[in-house]
Amino acid sequence: MLKKFLSDILNNPLFLLSLCAFMLLPNVSYGGFWEVSAGLNYNRSTYSGGSYAWTRRLGGSIGYNFSDSSTVELSYQKSRDRNHYESFEDSTYDDQVKSVNMVWNLLGKQEMFQPYLKVGVGQLNRRASILNAAGQARIDSIDQLTGVIGGGMRIFLTKQFAIRFEATSYLSGAKLKSWKDNFGSTLGGSLYF
Repeated sequence: MLKKFLSDILNNPLFLLSLCAFMLLPNVSYGGFWEVSAGLNYNRSTYSGGSYAWTRRLGGSIGYNFSDSSTVELSYQKSRDRNHYESFEDSTYDDQVKSVNMVWNLLGKQEMFQPYLKVGVGQLNRRASILNAAGQARIDSIDQLTGVIGGGMRIFLTKQFAIRFEATSYLSGAKLKSWKDNFGSTLGGSLYF
């Protein structure tokens, strides 16, 4: 009888959901505080014959934490990609994304390691210039609505400062299938007050 009772409870999705929520939700709620964050990323690849590619990404955000689990964030991201293929093509892409995001903190602020997920909507402004070996230049501009999805990890060193790693994708035309087109990561810090 006890075996059947335990089996019935453990096979009940509502019970499992409640148990997960109980285990994941903090027992103390922290809300009503601000977060200011900044991050950067730089990578470079050098190829044979003088060819190279590099990417620089800088960003910042300000967010208001309504509770341990919910934050509304205003974010700005600027990236620049340069691809130089010797005797073939030289291209530069300048992107700016301004977005409003909802961030869900998976653990409470009292936890040292705090994973989070984010989703939002923003404006992508891209300027691309491409120069080929024949000296022909092409300059394109894209100004479009973009979706934002991402996730990351904060590691709190003090109650007011955390190191932050984040991976974010800007969805061209707000289409989920384009998540690989504008994917990047940043390392930075967050201040809380």
